[in-house]
Amino acid sequence: MTTFQLPSDEVHTWCAGLDTPSETSARLYATLTSAEGQRSARFRFDRDRQRFIVARGVLRELLGRYLQTDPGDVSFVYNAFGKPDLSPEFGGQLKFNLSHAAGLALIAIARGSSVGVDLEYIRMQSDYAEIARSFFSTAEVDFLSRLQSDAWAAAFFSCWTKKEAYVKARGKGLTIPLNDFSVPLTTDPAHGREDFCVPSGHSVSATRWSLFTLRPAPGYAGALAIEGTGWRVRHWQWKMPHGVQ
Repeated sequence: MTTFQLPSDEVHTWCAGLDTPSETSARLYATLTSAEGQRSARFRFDRDRQRFIVARGVLRELLGRYLQTDPGDVSFVYNAFGKPDLSPEFGGQLKFNLSHAAGLALIAIARGSSVGVDLEYIRMQSDYAEIARSFFSTAEVDFLSRLQSDAWAAAFFSCWTKKEAYVKARGKGLTIPLNDFSVPLTTDPAHGREDFCVPSGHSVSATRWSLFTLRPAPGYAGALAIEGTGWRVRHWQWKMPHGVQ
């Protein structure tokens, strides 16, 4: 089995297509625990069930390659808010996060620092402004209100994914209200990374976080949040059977 190396100053992101051939899905399903298999069976539609299996199976395969262990032997623990972490037997070597939307999954893996990712499929709908007023800070709503209509959807999803990635990295669910803090926003596509201060009242050991805008595939918006600064992000595409392209 080919193993992957992860330097201490890097965070790796992986994209994976979830609509795979049945033999790929079956191979990944074989690495899941019985609890994960039971969870997959609760999906009403087969497409959603298969996408869950592939996303979870790819996560296990990637972690197994970094940890140099069989994917089926990777085990998780969950905090009170449902965020998964590696079991103590793995010594806190890696932190990870998974997000999936439509037919794509996005996975981030780092050493020792809390990390979160969010992935959204960009779709046009009429209630973005109402959603922003409900979940975004005053500063974010003001920024969006100054944009031309053709820039609104991209800016909305940029804001949403950054906020979700940060909340997921913290691992405390919606005990951190989305409108309680502001993330850096820009319409400049060259701005891929921003640092921002931990919001007042939500401080942790580090006072700064790094936010990265991700463009995983056409029609999708993504973001990564990781504790601390000075990170290098490397992007990979997962494919069967070789894993790295």
